[in-house]
Amino acid sequence: MDNQPYNIAVLVTCHNRKEKTLAALRTLFTAVDNYNDSESRKVVVRLYLTDDNCTDGTAADVLANFSNRDMRIVPGNGNLFWAGGMRLAWHSAMSDNSIWDFYLLINDDTVFLEDSLIELLRTHYYALHTYGKGGVYAGIVSSMDGREITYGGKRYARGIFGKSTSILPTGNPQECLMTNANILLVSQNVVNKIGILCDRYHHSCADWAYGIDAARKGFPVLVTGKICGRCDNDHDNEEQEHKKIVAMTIRQRWAYFSSPLHSIRDILIFMSRYNRMKFFFVIFARCLNIIAPDLYYSLSMRRNAE
Repeated sequence: MDNQPYNIAVLVTCHNRKEKTLAALRTLFTAVDNYNDSESRKVVVRLYLTDDNCTDGTAADVLANFSNRDMRIVPGNGNLFWAGGMRLAWHSAMSDNSIWDFYLLINDDTVFLEDSLIELLRTHYYALHTYGKGGVYAGIVSSMDGREITYGGKRYARGIFGKSTSILPTGNPQECLMTNANILLVSQNVVNKIGILCDRYHHSCADWAYGIDAARKGFPVLVTGKICGRCDNDHDNEEQEHKKIVAMTIRQRWAYFSSPLHSIRDILIFMSRYNRMKFFFVIFARCLNIIAPDLYYSLSMRRNAE
């Protein structure tokens, strides 16, 4: 086996959650050190951190706490949100006159387990052995208490009522389709073919789409055999969202669903490319949620119970 170290560009974007960002990077670097202490083929990482106009001093504290690490701080304008911030970090890595073997996309609220990098690269070796080429590898992530799988890879059912289901760890890599970028390792050969995250997405869905695009181009898209990190699902469940939405006026609901964090735009772009049958259904559902949220959530809960 080639003993030249793997060169990995770590990509992350942040906006005003300094303590979570520091914790994520601290555990990431611990995982890198643990890998290099245990494996013969080493890794060399460089961090590309998009500081999307943070006002809490995130960038300064990252530089102060990890002064012995190789990193680049990439300034944003405060309006990049997740997808835009990740693309900026990725472009910066690609223009840095370095040759990368992998790009590691991470969320700044994800805590890495010590063996996470070992598990990711084991998945890469599995892909090489099974498919003859590198691919895209989603690290499975659980809730902080370890009781629930929150992120990683999903299988997606098409059709108007198509749902996505999370893939549970079995000890061995499994094929998936939709990928979460809480922990996502992308081999350079994939980037050479399909590029980076699609620039049509503002905040969400870009990581889902990347896994689907890679699979459509014939690359192995896999989840790890074991859990690689911890991150609670920070999205409201249906009951919590129901209470929040019904307490708003129609105008407030419109403003809420027009913001980049909750906008239908990214979802519609995703549906137009991967599930056109559901495109107009999504528009109808969002309008119903704005005009008659009680009816919307009643129908939604009934559908989920079926």
